Amino acid sequence: MGYVITALITIITGVLVFVLQMVIKENRELHKEKEEAQKAKEKAAEKRARALENGVVSLLRKELLDEHTKYTEQGYISSKALEVGLSMYDAYKDLGGNGMMDHLKDEIEALPVKKG
Repeated sequence: MGYVITALITIITGVLVFVLQMVIKENRELHKEKEEAQKAKEKAAEKRARALENGVVSLLRKELLDEHTKYTEQGYISSKALEVGLSMYDAYKDLGGNGMMDHLKDEIEALPVKKG
């Protein structure tokens, strides 16, 4: 009878160890899936943020081009319009805009400034 109890304890211990290993493996797989899902979310958020930045840069570029055309044809710029234009230019550059607008900014700054 002692051998039977020892055999049962050995079998039960083996089964418990097996079940524990399976639980640990399942937990690792779930953790890995969760990490992969989180990385996918982060990647999507980064892609969306880049798209928004690129969109804002494009809108700022268009607005700066329009303002340049308007004020160079007019021959002067108001102090407020200059302030707004320079603010847009700074945002354009801070968001990674290239040097395409540098000469336009210089031309706008060279215009006579009228109060208003």
